[in-house]
Amino acid sequence: MNDKTYTEDDLKKLKSETDYERLKNMTDEEIEQAAKDDPDSALPTDEELKKFKRVNPDEK
Repeated sequence: MNDKTYTEDDLKKLKSETDYERLKNMTDEEIEQAAKDDPDSALPTDEELKKFKRVNPDEK
């Protein structure tokens, strides 16, 4: 396993790999199933979800 350390500037330069158009067209059920099917995903609890803040990908 290779670990890499990123600086804050490095992270700001990374391009998102999120397909927002595909996500926008998915139902909540499809999104939840995709998360369950992903071995690297951890579904947040209801308590954790309450702490989340909405992020608008179009805002910079």
